[in-house]
Formats: sequence, structure tokens, C-alpha cells
Amino acid sequence: MDHLTHINPPTLSDSLAVGYSQVVVAEPGKMVFVAGQVGWDTNSEMVGDASFCTQARKAIGNVRIALEEAGATGNDVTLVKYFVVGLTEERIGELIAALGEAKIFDHERPPTGTLVGVEKLAREQLLIEIEVIAVIPD
Repeated sequence: MDHLTHINPPTLSDSLAVGYSQVVVAEPGKMVFVAGQVGWDTNSEMVGDASFCTQARKAIGNVRIALEEAGATGNDVTLVKYFVVGLTEERIGELIAALGEAKIFDHERPPTGTLVGVEKLAREQLLIEIEVIAVIPD
């Protein structure tokens, strides 16, 4: 992670308290762009009970798989975008819990992030989609 510098200016809100950094500076390296991942298995079928929590866990797992295939880990992620259908405080809590369980990002040096409430995603049953950008050292 020496190729990434995390900056959290004291004059901005305390983003670390809610799991993201205000700024991440990436040194030269290879950029990895991971397409939005959802709660589907390899056959594009919904896993488990299709609840928001189950979908969030699977989407995070799919992000991990995609990163690993590119030679990256969650610690190389510079930006994560969450798209959530029917965004509520409860869903935010479930997402935070799923991220905590997965331990995909370093709690001390998390990536920058954006959480967006959306009306719907590509398929009716989808409730969350996660997209990331990572930088791995040369």
C-alpha cells in the first residue's frame, strides 16, 4: 500500500468514522477498473434469499474475486461506488456491517467512496451494485 497515500484534511468532515477517506493519491502503477458487481453467482442467478444484506455480501465477494484476478486486493482500491435501490439508514447499516464482516478494506486507510440511492438497477431483483477502481504498483 506504499503506492497509495490517504489524506483526510482536518478541515473536512471525519470520513474515517463512516469508513472512507477524503482523498487517495496513487503513485505510478497499473489501474484496475472493476465493473459494477451485484449479488449474482457465475450463472447470473441471485444467491440466497435475495435480501439486501445477502446481495451486499455477495457483491462484495464478487468485487474481491475480480480484484484478485487482476492481482489486486481491497487495500489497492482508491475509489468505491455503491449504488443502492431504496436507500435507507437501515440499508446503510447493513452495508457497513457486510463490509466489516468481509474485511475487504483497511479500516485505517479505506478508499474514497460514493454512496448513491437509485430508483432501480439493470434487473428488477437487484438491490445493490458495487464498482471499484484500484491501483497496483508496477
